[in-house]
Amino acid sequence: MKKQLLLFITMATFTGKTMAQETFMDVVINYTPTSLNYGDNNKALKDFKKGYWGLQAGASFQAGINEYLSLVPELYFVMKGGRLENNNPLTGQETKIRFNTLDLPVMARLHFCNLYVNAGPVVSYNLGGRLKTESDGNLPGEKSKMAFGSEQGTYSRWDAGLQFGMGYEFKFKKSRLLLDLRYHYGMVDIGNGADMYNRYFNMNILLSKKWKTNPLGKKKRQDLAFWDAYDEELDNPLN
Repeated sequence: MKKQLLLFITMATFTGKTMAQETFMDVVINYTPTSLNYGDNNKALKDFKKGYWGLQAGASFQAGINEYLSLVPELYFVMKGGRLENNNPLTGQETKIRFNTLDLPVMARLHFCNLYVNAGPVVSYNLGGRLKTESDGNLPGEKSKMAFGSEQGTYSRWDAGLQFGMGYEFKFKKSRLLLDLRYHYGMVDIGNGADMYNRYFNMNILLSKKWKTNPLGKKKRQDLAFWDAYDEELDNPLN
């Protein structure tokens, strides 16, 4: 009875692993909207806020764990930021803020046929940035590079938050196309006390190619070899 129970558990585990999601490498080159949230001042700035459209380029690697779940680490270069229109309560003149950022999300992805939902943490590093104001007749315009540090008047190099959303997968014979909708919720005040957070929706179109090997599938091959040897021992107990 114990041997039968052990065999049943083994077969169930093995079956779950052999039905794993396929592994893909996704390439992303996108022109995406981003925006900034100004904390307590966000409501007062609502009518003056505009998004910033910037380049997003990078890669996403989906490693299947089982039939319904996969792990998706990603690395992107993103131009992100926001704009404020003239006469806004914060700067008083038209202002454009841009960050050049490296984003590293690690997503858990749950699959339902061609539809999926995913969520996970994201860590970001600001490589550089630019602040530009336009002259309005009373105030002069200027363009300057961002200063990074921890003091007031500087910006934080590091950012962190959560990403979550959903997508749809169009499957082809050796590739696929993903339509990915996602919300980025920044949790770090990148303005060092100025109440400035990266928070935005974006939409990605990802072109994928199947990966030849799944790094999370190595354990499956080891388990199969072990149980093959175990079955052979049961069949030949005197050997």
